[in-house]
Amino acid sequence: MTLPRTSPDGFEEVAGFLAAGKRFLLTGHRNPDGDSLGSCLALAFALRNAGKEAQVVMRDGWSSSYDPLPGIGEVTVAAALPAGWPGEFDALVALECPGADRPGYPNLLDGKVLNVDHHPGNTRYGALNLVDVAAAAAGEVVADLLDRLGWPITPEIATNLWVALVSDTGSFRYSNTTPKALALGARLVGAGVKPGEVNEFLFEAQPLSALRLETLVLETLTLHEGGRVATLELPRRFFEVSGARSADTENLVNRARGIEGVIAAALIRESDEPGEFRCSLRSKGTVDVRAVASLFEGGGHRNASGCRLRGTAQTVRAEIVARLGEAVAAGGPAVEVAAR
Repeated sequence: MTLPRTSPDGFEEVAGFLAAGKRFLLTGHRNPDGDSLGSCLALAFALRNAGKEAQVVMRDGWSSSYDPLPGIGEVTVAAALPAGWPGEFDALVALECPGADRPGYPNLLDGKVLNVDHHPGNTRYGALNLVDVAAAAAGEVVADLLDRLGWPITPEIATNLWVALVSDTGSFRYSNTTPKALALGARLVGAGVKPGEVNEFLFEAQPLSALRLETLVLETLTLHEGGRVATLELPRRFFEVSGARSADTENLVNRARGIEGVIAAALIRESDEPGEFRCSLRSKGTVDVRAVASLFEGGGHRNASGCRLRGTAQTVRAEIVARLGEAVAAGGPAVEVAAR
């Protein structure tokens, strides 16, 4: 596959540094999803196949759905970066992290950071920054880097890139599904991905505890703004009742987004820190939830973003509903078409 006619800024520099370096640390954002994990694992395999050292570290664990990913057993989950950072590494590659705070490591910027991402709100915090906002997923950016370097896409790499791609495109259902993304998907299947097997463990092997959690959360479903805005709530006690893990919450907000007539949705989750709530925001069409998240120092994509608010469950819900209502109103006619 050929690269885009105009490569994003930083593309050649990042590719060149990966080619020249010998030892790399890789990380993604906190509470990693399929794109964050898949991108890191794919690049780690490619670096090792090129004779380099690559270590993947994450601040938090992940949904059990990702446990069958090739190479995931070698990922370290730790509250701090390895003791050898930064002196023993040529660079840290931060994948799918729009801000330096997203990986959850305070000393991230103590050494050289390569920032590889596709979020429009990326703050360009790296020593080298490769941010391709036209890419459907960070995994697509990694695939382009491998092509530039002439590094082969093995079945293990292809499987991880497939997970990255289907995660951020909603299995090619979302509006970021471009011809380039579809072409990459076809190429990955040709490189050894078995979509049926992968999609089964991603979407059809949910633990019973996660289903119990979903049942509890769905009981909190509330519609607002004439049915155009939906909220779900997740108090901490639901984890104790269901036996589920924090990582099992990844797709809950999409249950609300998928309701007929709903254009914007929020999952309001009580944090471990008293008085703090994590809000996952989703929307359809032209409704921009990234603009809503940015009001609270959050970010993401137009149709998928997140932020944190302080208050009570009632005050946070009222604030989020008000802001989502404004975003829906600002969406214009295109939003109403999308909701039919």
